[in-house]
Amino acid sequence: MNQETVRQSKPKQRSFWQDFGGATLLLAGVVFLVVNVLGVRHLENWWSLFIALPGVLFLGMGGMIWSGNGRFTILPRISTGIGIIVLTVALIFALNLNWEVWWPLMVIVPGTAVWLLGGAKIGVGGTAVLRFGRWIGGMMILLGFTFLADQHNLIDLAARFGNFHWWGFFILIPGLGAFFEGVRVARQSTWASTSLLIVGVWIVSSGLMELFAPNWLSWEGMVGIGLIGTGLLSRGLFFLKPRPQSSN
Repeated sequence: MNQETVRQSKPKQRSFWQDFGGATLLLAGVVFLVVNVLGVRHLENWWSLFIALPGVLFLGMGGMIWSGNGRFTILPRISTGIGIIVLTVALIFALNLNWEVWWPLMVIVPGTAVWLLGGAKIGVGGTAVLRFGRWIGGMMILLGFTFLADQHNLIDLAARFGNFHWWGFFILIPGLGAFFEGVRVARQSTWASTSLLIVGVWIVSSGLMELFAPNWLSWEGMVGIGLIGTGLLSRGLFFLKPRPQSSN
């Protein structure tokens, strides 16, 4: 059975590389032909197609790995995430978009890649840590769309919030997510739960610092909050541990 699976996967891999290689040569040939006929001056950012090729390669590799094992594990998720980031950069150059306006896409798309990576499963503890990545990715997506709406005058963040550091609320999102994931696996994975809870304390401390005392010259306040939270957390974990029964 295993030998048959290996034999079937090899033709699929060869077919992928053959198809990708042929498509790459075809696309490169078309680009050079168009540039020769029309002139570079009519195709300002024609070179962006060559940036897109690695993105297509990463997407193809992700699809190949997924089709090979039948599961969307961490490797195809990483490959797919890199692919969509590279393709987004190529698209911005190809459409000659203004980076000063469309830069939030480079927050939204990497956030999507991080969120995609967070869906993989590697044991109980590893899965909990990766799921925390989904909270980070979701925060990045929301923050990116907020900035994008501001860039297109759909909202006016400066007029609405003034000097208030509103992004502190977004920082709190992954902090609360770390607490949620840490508590969720407290009985199954001690190392993951402890790590996530400590990370949650410091992220929440950072968010609170932004909201209520946005003066990073006094960073000692954030460190103080983080140390207090870590101390309380360690004491809580100590009291939650089962006490050994004394033998009489």
